[in-house]
Amino acid sequence: MEATFVTNAATHPLTGHPDQLEAELPLFSAGQGAAFAERARDLDAFWLPRHARLPFYTLGATNYYDITANPARPYERLARQYNPLLRECFAQLYDTLVAGLAEHLRRPVTFLAGSALPGFHIFDGHPEFAPRAEHDVLHRVWFTRRDGPEFPGNPIHVDTAHGALDLANVSVPNLPPTLSFTLPLGLPREGAGMALWPLGVADLAHLDGASQLERLRASPTRFVAYRPGTLFLHSGTCYHQARGLPVTPGDHRITLQGHGIWIDGAWRLFW
Repeated sequence: MEATFVTNAATHPLTGHPDQLEAELPLFSAGQGAAFAERARDLDAFWLPRHARLPFYTLGATNYYDITANPARPYERLARQYNPLLRECFAQLYDTLVAGLAEHLRRPVTFLAGSALPGFHIFDGHPEFAPRAEHDVLHRVWFTRRDGPEFPGNPIHVDTAHGALDLANVSVPNLPPTLSFTLPLGLPREGAGMALWPLGVADLAHLDGASQLERLRASPTRFVAYRPGTLFLHSGTCYHQARGLPVTPGDHRITLQGHGIWIDGAWRLFW
């Protein structure tokens, strides 16, 4: 699994955008993924509710709930509480994740000290998760709605997790600026994936929020269908959006989520 890095001087052949890395890495079989999903479900006593009314949870601390727009900033405390549990219960998953990324990227990969381990998104089926045009919102709008009683929408965004942790994005020749990844473990019966746009922050920076959303709606998207046990790796620098939230009671969507940044000669993973 050899990495292909795209620098500012080139254009990614699939996204049409500079600095974008993409790969699908088969780390586990579908059956192994389902077993990890069931293990995450068995730990429901430790799930962190991420909506006041709807069945959306994380297993683990995450920057965008526990730092960004959260004045209490419980991120470090939650990371200290959850990291030992995650390491104990998912040691094989983490070991395979690190080994698979290191083989593909041909660079050292480890976890970022003092940060949250990559953790789990857990959605249980609910009719309000059904896709609607008004659910397509930009991240800053989503942040203003996320703690309300209604579904806050499904944000279209670029990944800025390193900024939430005050990590400097170091530019290194022949390396992408950041990494983001999703490892699907349990998916809705209808399937799930990610929509990607051939646009980044610089492409929309001159527009106001409403015009940015209008531009995104007018731009073609590409859908990446998730496969249980297969990691989807990308740079996070192009706008993207999760697709396929579960709408049928009893159904679910469970994914491992994480990010990476290059620090001191290695990719450091966190959430």
